[in-house]
Amino acid sequence: MTLDVAHHGVARALPEDAIVINLTEATPPRLVAEILTRGGTFLDTSATPNYVDGLAKAADGKSGRLVTGVGTVPGLSTLMGADLTRDARVRTVRVGLELGMGRHYGQAAAEWIFRALGQPYDDPATGRSILPGTNPWKFSFAQNEAPRMALDVAFPDKGIFPNGREGCVRHYLAGDPPLVTRFFAVSKWLGLGRWMAGHSLRLAEFSHWLPPIGPIRTRMAAVAFDRDDNEIGSHLFEGGDQADLTAAMILLAVEALRTGDVRQTGGNTIVDHLELAQALNGLRRHFPDVQTSHTTT
Repeated sequence: MTLDVAHHGVARALPEDAIVINLTEATPPRLVAEILTRGGTFLDTSATPNYVDGLAKAADGKSGRLVTGVGTVPGLSTLMGADLTRDARVRTVRVGLELGMGRHYGQAAAEWIFRALGQPYDDPATGRSILPGTNPWKFSFAQNEAPRMALDVAFPDKGIFPNGREGCVRHYLAGDPPLVTRFFAVSKWLGLGRWMAGHSLRLAEFSHWLPPIGPIRTRMAAVAFDRDDNEIGSHLFEGGDQADLTAAMILLAVEALRTGDVRQTGGNTIVDHLELAQALNGLRRHFPDVQTSHTTT
């Protein structure tokens, strides 16, 4: 079925109980609202907070179900962070994503990277608008490995802290090999961030002409801290291609929705349907080489 999501009334072409999976941020929130009004289920993989917030508003009071964070980051990273916040001492969670540059990412994903590293975002602690890379952090993405720099960016964080719990979530993005991260850090230092975001389409097209470098893998680290900024615990994850991981997470989410007994309506997140252990067991069925670790202080 081919549909133009920009047209009004396009939702009527879908079955009323359809499960719709959104892979890009081109789908307008009004279409999501139409699908949910007709009782459909909308699974979203988006990584831009403002867009996800718009979807949540569209879901308010609807009879259908919106599930956000159905992917890698947010998604699997959300489950990693949520598992750490079971400890009531946790006040801050830092989530780092390292993308291997051994392949070319799709046009939409490449554009998002340039936008995310160039557009100002609201600092989760102060609420003030800052540029990505203002507060970098170093993560050990594997045990016994030297920390690698990652640049602070904005990702959706709904579901990591339980409703009503005080907490701060910070997200970071890095490239593998590390020279990719350093390239973006220098671009930010030269004041090219906003220019990069404004020319994300052309930059993404240009990047596809460059040779792939680095490994084909995805690594994540979620680290929890108490109110005094003492580290409490962490989760590490290493898997294969980010697109493959996202596809597998979508499949796991659909399986959970189809077998769940409770039908939640309105807006919810991946943590309402999956736990970290379930997701990791499911991913291992698809990717036997998945590596994980957990530490607690």
